[in-house]
Amino acid sequence: MPHRTLVAQQLASMFSVLSHPVRVRIIVELRACELCVNSLQDTLGIRQSAVSQHLALLKSHQLIKERRDGRHVLYRLAMPQLAAWLVEGIPLIVPNDSDSKLLKSAAQRALSQWSAPVTEPEKEKTLAKNMNYGSE
Repeated sequence: MPHRTLVAQQLASMFSVLSHPVRVRIIVELRACELCVNSLQDTLGIRQSAVSQHLALLKSHQLIKERRDGRHVLYRLAMPQLAAWLVEGIPLIVPNDSDSKLLKSAAQRALSQWSAPVTEPEKEKTLAKNMNYGSE
């Protein structure tokens, strides 16, 4: 199989996995720290079972990894640069001549929020939140 065909197939497979908005959000949420299913559920606003299904698909395509910490399972990006790559692609969804103020505004807000570095106190707060799930 020619190398270009193989690479094109692998990219298409990855784009297929990333074609769901929730999976894109999971990738971006995992950009700075490990998160558990419950933290992702809170952030995404969807059922725990739905989060788990999306995580399973991302894991099966080796885009995320998991680590057990006692009873908790924490998820992280296998390739941290994937989140940055997605964020850098935001301008591609808003054509220069777009009349959609809503899309422009949403893209600008997402770009600024997802591009902002996560501070150490925020990481520590997230880690503490992850560890407190289920112990209440």
